Amino acid sequence: MHASESRTMQIPPQLIEKVHRIFGDKGRAWLPLLPTIVTQCREKWNLATGVICPTMGMNYIEFTTTAGGEAVALKVGVPHEELFTEMEALALYDGRVATRLLDADRELGAILMQRAMPGTMLWQVGDNREQTQIAASVMKELPVPAPETHSMPHFSRWTERAFRLTRTEWDPDERMPRDLLDRAEAAFIELSRDRTHDVVLHGDLHHENILWDEEDGWIAIDPKGVIGPRCLEVGRYIQNQLPDDAPFCIREQLVRERIEIFSAELEMTPETVAAAALVDCVLSHVWSFEDERPLSEGWYRGVALGRLLSQLLGGS
Repeated sequence: MHASESRTMQIPPQLIEKVHRIFGDKGRAWLPLLPTIVTQCREKWNLATGVICPTMGMNYIEFTTTAGGEAVALKVGVPHEELFTEMEALALYDGRVATRLLDADRELGAILMQRAMPGTMLWQVGDNREQTQIAASVMKELPVPAPETHSMPHFSRWTERAFRLTRTEWDPDERMPRDLLDRAEAAFIELSRDRTHDVVLHGDLHHENILWDEEDGWIAIDPKGVIGPRCLEVGRYIQNQLPDDAPFCIREQLVRERIEIFSAELEMTPETVAAAALVDCVLSHVWSFEDERPLSEGWYRGVALGRLLSQLLGGS
């Protein structure tokens, strides 16, 4: 039966596109192996044939059950650093406001984890204020101190590389305004000046990566696994789920409300929260140069958001 499943498994087109775009030749060589790898995972962990997750990104995700009837999620990806640091972060979080890691296999590029049931995403409940308060409660409990030995990158590796390449290779036409780039770089240097209290950051904690579990409450999924100051965790959330079709004044109102809540709940100054958001806003937008994606209206809205965040820091 397993051999038949391997031959007939349909790989979702969106997964094929993303694997090609992100991993190139390595991804193209990996995709034909995926059905066999999934079968090996089912045999290794005694899993039933599952249902493919409709919202997967660059990894294959299948919802299934163990022989004992436990609901689990199987995640399989091209073996690479970010997949390995996800395994490491999940192990360190140890199921505290995060999905529980059940097992992992680096050679197979596979992670077996708790499946959040029903798995409602944060953006699907309540309003901006309620959602942000929930996110703050997760951010308050999630961080663990950076271990002495680990393989996770420091956030500075992300910023230094992306900001340098934006100036030298990715963006010769200066589509990312250089004053905004400089401002984000200076903000990061200031935020990360003291590294004695660095923690294990999720690195991608937004509305789609915080899910409701009927037993454990709100939990985080899909961590990147990166080391840095605790304040940086707010950045990705603040710029996420801002309505594309709303006038800028509405988007600004939502951002200001998020900053206010995070400042109060996480005991940070509003300026610290705004600085962390500026760093992540500029970083995530210049990464689009590396992916060679065409700039969209969303990209320019991101630049406008960066301007707002810079103003909240007292910049121009």
